[in-house]
Amino acid sequence: MRENKVKIKNKMGEELVGIEVLPNEESKFPVVILVHGFHYFKEEDGMFIEISKRLTDIGIGSYLFDFSGCGESEGDYSNTSLSKLRNDLESIMEFVKSKRSTDILRLGILAQSFGTTVTVALSPHIKSLVLMGAFINPKQVFKKYFGTKYNPDGITIKHHDDGRITTINAQFWQDFKNYDMVSLLKNMHSPLLLIYGSNDETVPISSIEDVYKNANDPKEKIIIGGADHGLQPKRDEVYTIVTKWFKKTLF
Repeated sequence: MRENKVKIKNKMGEELVGIEVLPNEESKFPVVILVHGFHYFKEEDGMFIEISKRLTDIGIGSYLFDFSGCGESEGDYSNTSLSKLRNDLESIMEFVKSKRSTDILRLGILAQSFGTTVTVALSPHIKSLVLMGAFINPKQVFKKYFGTKYNPDGITIKHHDDGRITTINAQFWQDFKNYDMVSLLKNMHSPLLLIYGSNDETVPISSIEDVYKNANDPKEKIIIGGADHGLQPKRDEVYTIVTKWFKKTLF
């Protein structure tokens, strides 16, 4: 296994920092891009690190990036929007495809939470897709998430349990109007696996059902009993499911 820090520029000239975790192969190999959630980190509290290691064990490379305004990357998250994050993901994909070791015909994405919305907004042509805690109704989900601090015309603030503070400007909400998420999802034809925790209090199960209903075949949906939005405490089960899925769809 080879692990390196990588840096690229997004379309606004901001530096995005990532990690590549690659198998010890000389020839091209399949690659999965791991897309983190709302104002979070490329490691996803260790979940993405473990997934990348499991994938490397079966000959699949991984790329984990912090979106602009998150983690080690440059940018101000208060100015973020679905469009900005979509463009970040597009820049990341362009970089991954440019790597000599990447088999661009066997490219997958695994996305968590708001990362799933960003992925659908981009609607990339890839070989395989895993969406965990997915939703395509971001305004409704975030309105509930921010609660009484929701302010579509000004500053919206969220105080997190780990001490972080998220501040969002009005354009975050306005930008959603630019996306017909159902149509974008219907334009995607990658084999799709949906994973959802039965104890998820952030994204309602109706959102997962909405994604499943509008997605093209082939598709699968797995509900992990007792798991929350971050898929705790059932991550070992998730690791096994994800590894089997990509082994089936990328080889």
